[in-house]
Amino acid sequence: MTTIAVAEAAPGGPPKVRLTPGLLQPRLVTRKARFAHVALVAGGATLLGGDSVSIRVEVGAGCTLRIEDIGGTVAYPSTGRPSDWNVDAVVGDGAVLVWESFPFVVADRAHVRRRTTVRRGADAQVCLRETLVLGRTGEAGGRIVSTTDIRDVDGTPFFVEELSLDGEHPRPGVLGRSRVLDTAIMVGAEPEEEAPSDTDEGQVLVLARPGAVARAIGSATHAAHVDVRWRRWTNRAERRTE
Repeated sequence: MTTIAVAEAAPGGPPKVRLTPGLLQPRLVTRKARFAHVALVAGGATLLGGDSVSIRVEVGAGCTLRIEDIGGTVAYPSTGRPSDWNVDAVVGDGAVLVWESFPFVVADRAHVRRRTTVRRGADAQVCLRETLVLGRTGEAGGRIVSTTDIRDVDGTPFFVEELSLDGEHPRPGVLGRSRVLDTAIMVGAEPEEEAPSDTDEGQVLVLARPGAVARAIGSATHAAHVDVRWRRWTNRAERRTE
């Protein structure tokens, strides 16, 4: 299991950072007062059929953690064995977690179960970015079941979703014939009112509790992305603990 844990060491000082490598290797990029930036690097070919990636994230009260993937991930043909990608995050009171993942490509005949679980404390803010791509160039893509479960620490639901995609059997009302789904999730803060703009990509769903989900679908990553909103949301989130 890969572990990334950040906790306040001294009031106003740089946080204590604990990194444990697994199939993914965490690397500390920088840290300053109550803030840490960690990069994730694949330790080998990932994901192969039967692989199980587990990532544990702990953000202590009042700290901000930015996680950034270095390079995308390809789920290769499973040869009958599914692969698993599990993220378990706990974000303490008043803390901030920002995680931008690079494209997650599901090759032909791959079968992936991807699960992200987040438990957030009082006044915590979480920003997650996930880009799912069905197939490499010239492929239709395999199957992925992606589950996102974000709740308060007492179990009160915030955003819970299960999304099932299969490149060989596209379904109307999901992706149809599109190959790319780019998603940005922000919980714990109200989205700012935004004037319509040709460069502001994606459609936004405002949640019942403070937060929003932005999504774009298309045939390629450069044509389906939510970059503008993601930058706006994350810049605002990371300023909270400065």
